[in-house]
Amino acid sequence: MTTLPRNDLDCHDWATRASEALAQARQLPAGAIRFEAIRKAEQLGFAAEMRKWLIPKKPNRAPKGTG
Repeated sequence: MTTLPRNDLDCHDWATRASEALAQARQLPAGAIRFEAIRKAEQLGFAAEMRKWLIPKKPNRAPKGTG
C-alpha cells in the first residue's frame, strides 16, 4: 500500500484509498495478517463514508456572527 505523508491525507480520496487497501489485503496469504489487513481496510472504508457526511466538500462562506 502506498504510504502518504500526513499532510496529503486530506487531499487524497479516502474511498479510493480504502478500495486499494482492500484489494491489496485480499492478495495476502490466508491467516491472521490478512484478516487484520482486511479489517483495517474496511474501517478505512467506513471512515471514508463518515467523512462524506461530516466534512462538507465546499467551505461554508457564511459570515461569522459577532456577539
